[in-house]
Amino acid sequence: VSSDLSIIDLDLPFSFVFSLGDTLNAYSNLGVLVVATWEVLFVSVPMIVLAIRLQRYYLASAKELMRINGTTKSALVNHLGESISGAITIRAFGEEDRFFAKNLDLVDKNAGPYFCNFAATEWLIQRLEIMSASVLSFSAFVMALLPQGTFSPGFVGMVLSYGLSLNVSFVCSIQNQCNLANQIISVERVNQYMDIQSEATEVVEENRPYCKIGPKMAMWNLEI
Repeated sequence: VSSDLSIIDLDLPFSFVFSLGDTLNAYSNLGVLVVATWEVLFVSVPMIVLAIRLQRYYLASAKELMRINGTTKSALVNHLGESISGAITIRAFGEEDRFFAKNLDLVDKNAGPYFCNFAATEWLIQRLEIMSASVLSFSAFVMALLPQGTFSPGFVGMVLSYGLSLNVSFVCSIQNQCNLANQIISVERVNQYMDIQSEATEVVEENRPYCKIGPKMAMWNLEI
């Protein structure tokens, strides 16, 4: 629970701000390209639609991997805490090797979803970079076909510089949006913990057994 709360308090606000800023930056760079060459809309609009579909396809797997990662991390942290607190007892019974092997097994189980999530993120980034490069290449090709004197060389250089930054801003925008969606899993986990019913109290005053006759003590055949 503490890791989920730290993500909600620290990581989630920054991810939201970074996601919003990178998204505005990406669409601003794309707007500069559209102003210079409106023909780039024939490539940029399908690119945005395809990027949204890729993002949804990625999130379907990434969210489940984050849930699995949170579950395996809890088991790893609990086992590590119990091993540290009971280190004296473990050494007394000579069970160091068994606990060490169990800890390695839990580490491997936790590293599996993390590695798969990292691979899925790289899969998404590679496709986003290809789409961004396609838009920039098409825009440069259209500007090369324009009649001489349509735009000044300085304006063309400015457009290409914005187009080069489109790759980074577009990839960062989608990646931060996906990170924000993955971190929402921590909110779901905390909400799930809040719905778990707490254990009943040890003594319930309203449900104590009722006894009409008070306690008494009797002795028979007592000899001293």
